[in-house]
Amino acid sequence: MCGLSFLEIFAMFTNPDSIKISSTRTSARRFRITASVRGFADTNLMRHLQRLGWHWRIRIKSNFLISRPGRGRCQPNRLGLAPGQVYFWHRVWITGRYFGPVHVALARLENSSETWYVVSDELTGVETFDEYGRRFSIEENFLDDKSNGFQLESSMIRSADALSRLCFVLAVTTLFLVAHGVDVVARDRRRWVDPHWFRGASYLKIGWAWVKKALRRHWPLLTHLALPGEPDPEPAIASRKQLMSYRGPCFSVEFLR
Repeated sequence: MCGLSFLEIFAMFTNPDSIKISSTRTSARRFRITASVRGFADTNLMRHLQRLGWHWRIRIKSNFLISRPGRGRCQPNRLGLAPGQVYFWHRVWITGRYFGPVHVALARLENSSETWYVVSDELTGVETFDEYGRRFSIEENFLDDKSNGFQLESSMIRSADALSRLCFVLAVTTLFLVAHGVDVVARDRRRWVDPHWFRGASYLKIGWAWVKKALRRHWPLLTHLALPGEPDPEPAIASRKQLMSYRGPCFSVEFLR
């Protein structure tokens, strides 16, 4: 995010109660999962998340060093995973500084050459890929924050405090625009601002276009903002071809006894 180093990101996680991530899975345990991309595979960040009591699933690069007891060190890109092949390694150490013990899930997708290497603070299994995969549901938001919307990276802000204040303003703006986008789709007026047969734009972009058009035409805007909890009635897709060809990540898992 904006080229921040770990030390600058650290300040944004120092107060865990300032970031609310709720789950109804259990009332007896604070269940927080941080799913992060490869650029945040920093052992200092992992250590700090452990101190906060957060669980994490972080994707690592293919040249990450992994040390297994009695097996020496290796890199995931040297394993030669076959399509659909999966490894779950528990109680291993990573990087040249032997951070751990941690747990890793290593896989190559069955229907492509893409590989997923995920490190976790909890025992890994098939569900690890599902837990990490949840981060893809917010890719639309990342695009809105960056090149497709607010151009956050162009701010070049390196102060954690200033960036936090800017992100707060963007969060309020996002809520306002997304609420309008959701309302437009719910009232079947999306094609008034998005002419595509399928929803290709994010709810924020739809709301943004609607607000601009409403201001020009003196249409009323929402006075109460609400976001429904039901599944997305019209998920965004790039094309019908993409919709028909997508199968999702596929793995063939063998359990050794």
